[in-house]
Amino acid sequence: MAETLIKKTDDQGYIIAWKHKQNHTDLGKFDKVMTYGEALKECEKLIEENQEKTFWPEKSEEAKDGFAFP
Repeated sequence: MAETLIKKTDDQGYIIAWKHKQNHTDLGKFDKVMTYGEALKECEKLIEENQEKTFWPEKSEEAKDGFAFP
């Protein structure tokens, strides 16, 4: 399965990762696995609530099976 730059909202296996905007060693990931669309909406909500961190959807470790950069 090839990873493309175009993601569909119903793509499975995404979590939310975050990093503090000023302290770059303060970072983490949430455990809840969801679709890309759900993760994107949750990120938007978290960004609105917490201006000191940045949030983004990323593939969970389990969903990365078989994934490799070219």
